Amino acid sequence: MKKSILHLINILQAKLIEFPELVNSLERKEASFLNKLFLWMKTIEDIMSTYSISETSEIAGLRSKIIAERFNENNGASKKKMTLKVASEILYDLQKTTLNVLKPYEIKTEESRELIRQLLLIISEMKVIFHDDNQPFESLVNTIWQFIFANDQLKAGGIKLKTNLPINDIRLLIAEEINLEDFQSTK
Repeated sequence: MKKSILHLINILQAKLIEFPELVNSLERKEASFLNKLFLWMKTIEDIMSTYSISETSEIAGLRSKIIAERFNENNGASKKKMTLKVASEILYDLQKTTLNVLKPYEIKTEESRELIRQLLLIISEMKVIFHDDNQPFESLVNTIWQFIFANDQLKAGGIKLKTNLPINDIRLLIAEEINLEDFQSTK
């Protein structure tokens, strides 16, 4: 089973939202800045590694620049200052790399969301699927998804969705975008 793209987006967005606090920590010259930065970087590496995203190596490479500075014996008393300098110099690249990984997934998901809205509008106008309040909501979502592939006019949209996202993500987007009023019986 494919890993959830929506989950990846959510966790990368959450980590990027934490990023300004890292910068603030550097600005305030907090002693814990490097530990916070390493933890943040390691978490990003783990996330990307879990999803087999090759940019994890770029994040590790940036982390290695800081580690290398720690081992530089030429620094003497200013070792900590030089390490902080290197850390501060890689912050933008770190944020940019993470954002560059996230953006294509966000775009693909937004395109899929828009396609789902269009498909739901078409299906609701066809008046062929109705929501029964006695049935679980998930049943309606599954019925809609099955109908998309059963209908020759909508099938191409379903195939496009399947190329962009795992099926569970598609079902979740359908659930998020559906307007139940459009699927109420007029009886």
